[in-house]
Amino acid sequence: GPQPAASTPIKRGNMLPVAFVPLVLARVAAPCAYEHAGHHFDLRGAVPSELSATSESGFRYFISACGPTQTVCNGAPSVGSKWRGTKCNNLGDEATRSLSLLDARDPRKGVNITYRKGDVCLRGTDETVDMGSRSLTLSLVCDPSVSEAKLRGVAEPSMCETVATVVTHRACPSTSSSWAGRLVVLLLLAGGAAAAYRHGFFRPGGPAAQQLGRWRDGAVRALSSVDEGASSRPI
Repeated sequence: GPQPAASTPIKRGNMLPVAFVPLVLARVAAPCAYEHAGHHFDLRGAVPSELSATSESGFRYFISACGPTQTVCNGAPSVGSKWRGTKCNNLGDEATRSLSLLDARDPRKGVNITYRKGDVCLRGTDETVDMGSRSLTLSLVCDPSVSEAKLRGVAEPSMCETVATVVTHRACPSTSSSWAGRLVVLLLLAGGAAAAYRHGFFRPGGPAAQQLGRWRDGAVRALSSVDEGASSRPI
């Protein structure tokens, strides 16, 4: 396949141009959460700053999640890059982030984070060549016993697709967000009831009592009409 473009690995904290700083901070602060059927995943910090691995073919990978890696390829912040010597390719654009479950039947197994629109990539066979873009999928596997994220391996199922498997406790779901939402609703209802009480809504003769009286009178009339209809029906 085509060789990565030439570049020099630099650290974002040392040589990042000032013009990039607001963009990077905005991306780091962006939400990185996923909700499915009451299961909440907060993936911020799933990969501390970056993880790296070297494949058997000699390529070195730098990856992160929910923010750009410390190692910068071609002067452009990215969630992942692929290197051979001083040549590199960015693997995905953070703005394209999408999340899904590892196993749709069991949210407890973890989540996938997929990034698309990486550097240009040529794919195809000897007969046909198609120009596309690189993508990176982080398969975050839930393991409550792992305090620090571990990169299990990196694979390339196809010419332009990279899949990195990371084991982390951050990929384990919680249901705290659902309970938090219910608590907020209860507090709002309690606050509304207290305000209504202060304004006399529930006092004798107040709006609540009048409405209850109308409901009661309507029910009595409905029952009376039923009884009258029953008594007039021939036996």
